Amino acid sequence: MVADLGIGAAHDGPTPTFESLSAALRTALTPETSARAKAVAGTIRADGAAVAAKLLLDVASGQRPRLI
Repeated sequence: MVADLGIGAAHDGPTPTFESLSAALRTALTPETSARAKAVAGTIRADGAAVAAKLLLDVASGQRPRLI
């Protein structure tokens, strides 16, 4: 998902090698990746666990969940 979002690099394969780690670092350390990561960071909610818990409690109590 990190690679799909453009905010880092996914390691390809089960065993890291010097070459595969070097390629991942080259991708992760580009200015474009840094800019994209900063943009994505601004969209991440800090209260996700609390929102999920509230939705579960609403459903468990028979209330219609209100999406926030």
